[in-house]
Amino acid sequence: MVSVCMLTELDSYRRFVPYKNPGGMGTNAPMVAKELERLGCRVYFNKPREEYDVLHVHSPLPNSFVWALRRRLAHRPLVVHGRHLPELVKGGFVGGSLFYPFVRGYSRLFYNLGDVVLGATPYVAKALARDGVKGPFRTIPNGINREVFTRDEVKGAAFRKRLGIGEEQRVVVTVGLRIPRKGVDTFVNVARNLQDRNDIRFVWVGASEMLLEDALDESPPDNVVFPGHVPFEDIVGVYSSADLFIFPTRAESYGNAMLEAASCGCPLLIRDIPVYEDWVVEGRHCLKARSDDDFARKVESLLDDDALRRRMIGGARGLAEEHDIRRAAEMLKGLYEELASGRPRS
Repeated sequence: MVSVCMLTELDSYRRFVPYKNPGGMGTNAPMVAKELERLGCRVYFNKPREEYDVLHVHSPLPNSFVWALRRRLAHRPLVVHGRHLPELVKGGFVGGSLFYPFVRGYSRLFYNLGDVVLGATPYVAKALARDGVKGPFRTIPNGINREVFTRDEVKGAAFRKRLGIGEEQRVVVTVGLRIPRKGVDTFVNVARNLQDRNDIRFVWVGASEMLLEDALDESPPDNVVFPGHVPFEDIVGVYSSADLFIFPTRAESYGNAMLEAASCGCPLLIRDIPVYEDWVVEGRHCLKARSDDDFARKVESLLDDDALRRRMIGGARGLAEEHDIRRAAEMLKGLYEELASGRPRS
């Protein structure tokens, strides 16, 4: 039985940075750990002092760097996860553009410690290789727990009621940190372009956090609501309230929220960016947009064209199925067994 330590470090930082949103890593990694245990892996979660076959580091935080360096020097199996691309600090952290060169250099050192550099999408390998990371790279999706992320009309109706949105209105939702990189400006501009549609409401779920820029629009149009942070245990109600999920983010390494919404039966409208080139197919899984006007046109198409809407709901669910968490856990288990056995990596 292969054993692994999955190290995120998040809990140890909560007392210094009292964040509410643990991000995709904080919600996804514990679910993956449970799936690995179902498959017979022994998982030590955030317990790097235990004895195990493989260390799987999920973030480039200082303690994780130290543990990764120890493994490297001891010639013991190490996986480093490319969840945090250097480019993501821009448009997110306060002063991100200024300290981007440092983050890029530090990340190169960190990721080059790994026996394998893991990415959820092919874009991760391309981006990190461009920054000087040597690999070898392996692509394994983060995975979506489709048993958790399933549409619940009762929870959806409760969320609508909380916001004062009527049953007859169409709801366009996004979920994410309220930071510039996520495309808050596009979201508000699309709503502004569609102000004459009294039947559509736009809801941005998520807030900023300490050390992050806040992109809250202080004077949004009347058809936009910013309810702030919603706890993870209530997020299915958010997705279930939506007639459409819009994802205007300008940079990602994966996009857990998009896959969660897809699993909950939301049609997807996403920004056409490189990370989605190889595996999210326009016209099959979603619609893609490049400009604010393009987003506005396609919002109306997905809400008004019933045949298109039904097709995109089916395509989105198919995308979530392709990224089922059990499949991701099986791929991870295979990787851990390769590393533990000392077989060559490529």
